[in-house]
Amino acid sequence: MKDFFEKYIRSDWKLKLLSIVLAMMLWYTVSEVGEPKKDISVAISVSSLPKDFIIMKMDPEKVNITVSGRVSLLKDIKESDIRLQVNINGSKEGENIFNLTKKDIIMPRGLEVADIKPSSVRVVIDRIIEKKLKTVVQLDKKINNKYGIISWSPQYVIAEGPRKALENVAIIETLPVGGDLHRNEEAINAGLDTEGLPRVKVRPDKVKVILRKQSGKETHWN
Repeated sequence: MKDFFEKYIRSDWKLKLLSIVLAMMLWYTVSEVGEPKKDISVAISVSSLPKDFIIMKMDPEKVNITVSGRVSLLKDIKESDIRLQVNINGSKEGENIFNLTKKDIIMPRGLEVADIKPSSVRVVIDRIIEKKLKTVVQLDKKINNKYGIISWSPQYVIAEGPRKALENVAIIETLPVGGDLHRNEEAINAGLDTEGLPRVKVRPDKVKVILRKQSGKETHWN
């Protein structure tokens, strides 16, 4: 017994004591600090959007996800490595609230979701409709009293977009028609002004306008 004590306990006791102290410090650090964590901002995407519906607003568009795991995995993880996809099947027209859960998150193996903030997302959905709109030609102020409109085509176009954007709209104006005009008769392809019609597509998206210089009017160009 004495030989055992001399051989394994007393020999190099300072080194062994230091090892015990370091081991205790390591244990304390791990138990107090816990598993390493990292916060990552992730964009929200959706799936199963009902047919003929469109998302008008999503608030928030990004959430803060806290992930935990080995330091070797956390140090290199990027926003593009994590996906948050919410299934919105069964949603209705108007405002919808969806809770965000761990099952909505796809990320590399070895990592776990510790927290999601905020824990819900507000999605505003509108129905897509088609509507026939009458086209109205706008002339640039520079030629308003110098050229007259002979004809334009088409006089009606089909607009497709959110119901709330189109339900009270009956006409759509062209962008101001003008330019460096010199001939007595001009044919101009004018685009349509959709600035006040968010997420609306128009077909066709141009109108052919035939202009004729008004008799007795002189054209002066600056």
